[in-house]
Formats: sequence, C-alpha cells, structure tokens
Amino acid sequence: HRPLRSGKWSVSYEEWQEEVYPPYANGPGYVISSDIAQYIVSEFDNQTLRLFKMEDVSMGMWVEKFNSTRQPVKYSHDVKFFQSGCFDGYYTAHYQSPQQMICLWRKLQFGSAQCCNMR
Repeated sequence: HRPLRSGKWSVSYEEWQEEVYPPYANGPGYVISSDIAQYIVSEFDNQTLRLFKMEDVSMGMWVEKFNSTRQPVKYSHDVKFFQSGCFDGYYTAHYQSPQQMICLWRKLQFGSAQCCNMR
C-alpha cells in the first residue's frame, strides 16, 4: 500500500518518506511465529524499533526488519481471516463488540469458531 497523504489516515513525509509501505497484514488480525514475536519484544527492549501510528503498518515494518536482518519470512494468506463481520468457522472478525470478542474467544477455547450475535 501507498501512504495516504491527506485525510483521516494521512501520513506526512516526515512520518514516512518512502512511497510505499513494506508488506503488512491489514484486517482484523494476523499470526506471527514465536521467533518474530521474540525478536520484536527484544528489539523494543533495546529501543531499536519504533511504533508507527497504524499498528498493522508497524507490524509490517517490524517483520520487514526481521526479514532483512534475521531470516526470510514466509507470508501467507488464509481466507479464514475475514474482514467484514463475523462468519462461523472464521478465525477473526471485524466490527465485533468487546462482549462479542470475549464470547468468540470462549467458544474458540472449546474448539468452536462460532459467532456471537449479541445486541
């Protein structure tokens, strides 16, 4: 993706000089390996990583740094990471209330990925 230079999600040239972001996952969630997670925690402790204003882009920046300094990262996409609501059998969902997320998490702990349609 290219940074938007105006509007709600605008990014100034001072914040990001390049014309494109590194690859990143956008949507309701992503999964990373434990070695990448450990690298991110370690590099934050060393204060060598910075937090960008959009967490999904931040994650892409951190994974890209891991990719260029440690080992190649395999990116994959699964349709079960869905972006427009909740569908039974999917792993993540957008537009869920905190109560719906807690309900879904409890169901997942018992092996069932079923939506919690609460009002």
